[in-house]
Amino acid sequence: MGLRFRILAALYVVGVLAASDGSIGALSGVTGILASLGGLLVLCVIALWPNSSRANRVDRRVDGSSWADRIDIDAVARRRAERDA
Repeated sequence: MGLRFRILAALYVVGVLAASDGSIGALSGVTGILASLGGLLVLCVIALWPNSSRANRVDRRVDGSSWADRIDIDAVARRRAERDA
């Protein structure tokens, strides 16, 4: 679990605790409930957005020792397209 997910989970918990406080009244109406659901949607999208640096780390770790590491997928696709054309 990454740091981004932990921070967003903590923000969500703080938001739920603040919204459940009776003196604030954040969930008293339909607009408050819709705003809370919208905020939850935003937090979920941010938490689940793919991390582009993860793919780069995997590519850097590939050392070519396995036969699967040495397959050039793009070249295979080009040859297959040329053969089918």
